[in-house]
Amino acid sequence: MPARIAHISDTHLGSRPVTGVRHNIWAEEMKTQLLENDFYERFAEIFDKIAEIDPPVNVVIHSGDLYNSPWENNPSQPPLHAQITAIKVLQKFIENTGIPVVIIEGNHGLFKFYEVSLLESLKLSVPGLMVATQQDLKKAIRDSTPLEFSFENLDVFCFPFIDSAVLRSSNMIDIYDDWITTYQKRERLRPTVAVTHGMKLDDTLYSAIFSMGYDYIALGHDHRQAKHTSNAWYAGSPERWRFDETSYKKGFLIVDIEAGKDPNITPHHLEFKRPVLNNKIAITEDDTVESVVERVEDWFSTNGLVVDWDPVTAARVRLVFEGNSKRLTGFDLGIALENSRQKVLSHNSKYNVAQFIWDLRQSSEVEYTAASYPEIESKYLIEDPEADFKGYLETLEIDPNFDVETLTKIAVTSLEFAVGKREGKMTSDALQEDE
Repeated sequence: MPARIAHISDTHLGSRPVTGVRHNIWAEEMKTQLLENDFYERFAEIFDKIAEIDPPVNVVIHSGDLYNSPWENNPSQPPLHAQITAIKVLQKFIENTGIPVVIIEGNHGLFKFYEVSLLESLKLSVPGLMVATQQDLKKAIRDSTPLEFSFENLDVFCFPFIDSAVLRSSNMIDIYDDWITTYQKRERLRPTVAVTHGMKLDDTLYSAIFSMGYDYIALGHDHRQAKHTSNAWYAGSPERWRFDETSYKKGFLIVDIEAGKDPNITPHHLEFKRPVLNNKIAITEDDTVESVVERVEDWFSTNGLVVDWDPVTAARVRLVFEGNSKRLTGFDLGIALENSRQKVLSHNSKYNVAQFIWDLRQSSEVEYTAASYPEIESKYLIEDPEADFKGYLETLEIDPNFDVETLTKIAVTSLEFAVGKREGKMTSDALQEDE
């Protein structure tokens, strides 16, 4: 008997862009910020669209990152309205359609030091909701039992997010693989789905899952809606979480499954009223602060953003400045751009812009490549720390007794320890490891 599922992922409820955002702009007064609300609207929209699918789906599968926080770099719970939105939307959908929903835990919404999950409290509030948390995964491995949900014509095997570093430090890699191959086996000749949250890029997508003969593998973690293999797809995120996602098609997948056959995938895409613009502006060797600022103002005008404020269509803007000029410094340009931002985002401005941020590339030889994986989210993101730190040193008066290369090495190595790229302690030996 064939089965039909809706596959969604990475909804990141509670995301709140904070850098360069117009102040005191609410979607609902004192409840939700304007850009935060975009994520809530997309969440409600995809469930409304899934409810209209004909023939209807048998189950909705969410492959992780329901909420945006907590996660490793942000221990706070998601905003209360994010949790209320999840409850209201899921309750309405299940009550009106009778279609069950399965959600696994991703790396977002996961407490780092507590053996509790927000998905558990959500399940108590929403009849018909099934969840698989990291605690459920640990218990299944410990008890040598499968982690699955069975429906009338479908079995769903769950693989909540677990960091490979955690498995390695616990000497659990082989045990985890053995659990997959021994206990996560299909036992009936009917459609089977695996749902997991991971990517090869950060070593969290485990190859054993692909050896089990599942008819479809519902992937989460990558925000691009994309085919991974013939029977494994990323649903992607329904809202633009980062500026490097502006070119991605957003939405959800409808998957028709028959046992032993390749699934039939039908992507469904959303349309957006709010532009999210991620553009480059070149700096030439003769540019001045004034000429660059004038070019920025021309860019806003050319892109139709010098119009009256409309909260529905107000744009999110990121500009990347590339190149060097002998007539300006990065510090001077940063001050000028900050002044421009105050002008653009002021309440009485003639710019229909909700957010304006920028990056400065100190050398035209350094190609800007935005992070392609979604788990890195920080307003302090440094994409080329060595170039950025050297650029910063150029704005200072450095004692000639200090070597710029040594200072840069210390700064970059310190940053690598701070963000967990290197393990152990910061020592003089660490500075010499790459030499």
